[in-house]
Amino acid sequence: MRMRTTRWVTVALAVAVFAVPVAADEMQDAMARADALNLFRQIDLQRGQARQMIPPLQRIVRLVETHEQQRKQSLNRMESTLRRARQQLVAGAELASEAEEAMEQFEEQREASQRDLYRSVDAEMQAIAEVLTREQNELLDWTAPASIRPERNMEERLRVQQVAMGRIQEAGRMLDRVKHLDAFNFVTGRGPMLNDYLAGYFRPDSPQFREAYQITLDYTDEVRMLREEQWQEQGLEIATAMVEDLGLMPTVDPERRPGAVSWRSLYRLVTSPETLEVVREMAR
Repeated sequence: MRMRTTRWVTVALAVAVFAVPVAADEMQDAMARADALNLFRQIDLQRGQARQMIPPLQRIVRLVETHEQQRKQSLNRMESTLRRARQQLVAGAELASEAEEAMEQFEEQREASQRDLYRSVDAEMQAIAEVLTREQNELLDWTAPASIRPERNMEERLRVQQVAMGRIQEAGRMLDRVKHLDAFNFVTGRGPMLNDYLAGYFRPDSPQFREAYQITLDYTDEVRMLREEQWQEQGLEIATAMVEDLGLMPTVDPERRPGAVSWRSLYRLVTSPETLEVVREMAR
């Protein structure tokens, strides 16, 4: 226990007194910039998406800056206590109970502050995820660890249910319009209607779009053959099944995807000011 306390006091004191060398900062910035460029090229980030990502990234940078300022202020306030504690430990003396209590309280506050930062940044990360298409998000795992994103409360579950119902109703309206087209427009107008519907969820030139187009095509064929009373009875169920088959049904607790870029890697990426600069350049 004493070895752990000695190490903690030594590290904390070093952080409070010494700055990171400029050369190390420049190297880290260059690496962070390269990481951001590589990821955005991998997911084929579009200019319009980059523009939408700027506000949440700006908020993340401000969150991190505020957290760092508060952390440094807290360390500075503890500096004299840390120095005395280190001197006592090096001399083999027992820590004064007041100093030990002060350091335990400091550590608890530090951990709580870090958790708050994780959760605040995670909320902005989810906003960034909504900017991207389904196929882009398949390469990224936005699922935060359970310690960071606790059990969703009833209000959040209700929000997800509302999103799901909105997508089901949208799918039902599209299917209903296609079903009631006359014979000529069913042949000539169905394709553009499906394209317009799917463009809200998939990039038109992607394999996922083509797969989704075939799925919706099959569903419109099925709906077209139903009698009107069958459609009225089964329409909601069919629209729900189509949304699920398209992979558009939102969930409260998304599963983690092996092979995707992890949440922690994404966290490091979005909290770097270099990422914001890269996105600004891509948005021009």
